[in-house]
Amino acid sequence: MRWKSNRKILEDYIPIADMIVATFGSKCEVVIHDLENIHSSLIYINGSVTGRELGAPTTEVMLKELRRYGDDVKDMHGRTSQTSDGKFLKTSTSFIRNDEGKVIGFIGINFDITAFAMVNQIISEFSMTNDLEYIEGPMNESYAKNIEEVFEKIIENTLLEVNTPIEQLTREDKLFVIKILDGKGAFLIHGAVERIADILGVTKQTIYNYLEIIRAESQ
Repeated sequence: MRWKSNRKILEDYIPIADMIVATFGSKCEVVIHDLENIHSSLIYINGSVTGRELGAPTTEVMLKELRRYGDDVKDMHGRTSQTSDGKFLKTSTSFIRNDEGKVIGFIGINFDITAFAMVNQIISEFSMTNDLEYIEGPMNESYAKNIEEVFEKIIENTLLEVNTPIEQLTREDKLFVIKILDGKGAFLIHGAVERIADILGVTKQTIYNYLEIIRAESQ
């Protein structure tokens, strides 16, 4: 039995991508990512909802899921996300595996629901009463055009979570920062160790030591 190459498996999804966009129109975008190179994984795009082009990187949300679950990662359907320029998207992602069961990429649908969201917000505010429970808002996803943007977004959000100036971080604080960054898949990005070491004012070996401690504790 002759197995298909990983790239051929991914390219087989192109007609499906075209069919989806043809059905749902200009508010819809479908992407196919090849995870062999997360820094430049976007190999096919139909539509222009997120403004990305071929060669764009994997998003920070995908990095987090892949770091957490590896080849056992589950498809994500019907999520709501918000882009850095304020668009509200309804998104679905299906991971693509080769004949050996290894995750090699994913196909994603991004549908711009900004107009619908605005109408829904008006209706919700008009009908809201004080006893309604708080509803969590959409997840932020940057849909970056290069891996540098993805890295900066992960760092920015992590430092906001820690909420302490870098120069005041203790060893325990830095361990916590590394734990968050590792969970978000930051260390899947090439050169992350060196750059994070510079940001925290420690050596590369210190970062490796922190990672060893954190991963040993998690097991």
